[in-house]
Amino acid sequence: MENPIVKDLCEWLCKAPKCTTYRVNLLQANAEVLKNQLEAELLKKYPNPPKVHISSQFPELISVSNLHSVESQNSSPQEGLNEIIVDTSCGASILRGAHIYAPGVMAMRSGTKVGENVNVYTDIEAKCKKGTSAVYESAMKTFLGIGTVRMARYQLFGENIDPRGIAVEMNHTISGVPSIGDLSSPTALLQNFPSIVCGRVLDPQPNETILDMCSAPGNKTTHLAELIKDSGVIIGLDKTESKIELVRKKVSERNLKSIKCFAFDSTKALAENTEISDITKGPPFPPESFDRILLDAPCSALGNRPLLNCNLSTKMLQSYPKVQRKLFKAAVGLLRKQGILVYSTCTIMESENEGIVRWALDSFPELRLIKADPIIGGSGVEGSELTDEERKLVQRFGPEGYDDPVDSVGFFIAKFCKG
Repeated sequence: MENPIVKDLCEWLCKAPKCTTYRVNLLQANAEVLKNQLEAELLKKYPNPPKVHISSQFPELISVSNLHSVESQNSSPQEGLNEIIVDTSCGASILRGAHIYAPGVMAMRSGTKVGENVNVYTDIEAKCKKGTSAVYESAMKTFLGIGTVRMARYQLFGENIDPRGIAVEMNHTISGVPSIGDLSSPTALLQNFPSIVCGRVLDPQPNETILDMCSAPGNKTTHLAELIKDSGVIIGLDKTESKIELVRKKVSERNLKSIKCFAFDSTKALAENTEISDITKGPPFPPESFDRILLDAPCSALGNRPLLNCNLSTKMLQSYPKVQRKLFKAAVGLLRKQGILVYSTCTIMESENEGIVRWALDSFPELRLIKADPIIGGSGVEGSELTDEERKLVQRFGPEGYDDPVDSVGFFIAKFCKG
């Protein structure tokens, strides 16, 4: 017999959130002006456009609601149209409002012309061969919506594919998320709601020294700099040069002077040498170098929605808490007395969330769990290793205990004070 809780969870994970959120860079832009620009963009495409709101609690947050009456209008393919197949990663992006870029296209029927409308499907089984020109038959082929072709077959499967080229411009999808593409810019960034809350929970203050241990792609890092009005020192670390380059690009586009980025393994960021005087020269750092630390840890990402395919093995799932503990141990050593540490993930896995909090409280007596204010999400999972009081101090975004009207991705936030 199927477990109804598991069934509800799977259905929730497979659906796109009911709201799209942008974070405005208030150092460079006015939220009201950007709201008006978004409304104008939506009006170009939809006679009855979705509502756009500026948050009363977070002035940098703009939310766009989904379109109405989605189920009755956009849930079925249109007869007589050719079809294209996209991979599941591209499919998930489509359901979040993105257009289709060339690398995501797996199959397009021969004879499909630029300018014609097509039914768009995703291949859940991941068995469709790149460049397929015939109709792809599969019981797991899932309809996503209807779009207009902008690139011909030879542009999609030739030798010189333009990865930035829009292959299909989506008109509407089964999710109801407005298909306007990613309108991110240095002044407004497409960002999940809980990730914006995460920066607010850390509550960085001007002139503090702050560490973002897993910085790429830089969304949270730049948010922290904007919150302190670019007055202080923020160190952004990530393990590989390619990832930290993404952060540097965002920092450069926003002309942020407070952020210094380094490609470095954060598990090794704590130095034995306490005589290092200038942390802006890079890691490793002396003990107790930072006023606040954000540890947005590598995780199984089983909170990203919609989740159309999951190939994580049990071994892979078990590997994440090991890495999270190593990072956490380094963070505690790098945090000053009375300093603040925020731990977050984008997964719903208890072992990576409440389990890590329990381990941290048992392993580091100098840490105390404090309220992850502002509390927007629900409490920690009932029946976890946390006490009822501790569960109320953390916050979890997801189907269980979720009490905020904004339907978003799965996420977890815990806040600690040292000493």
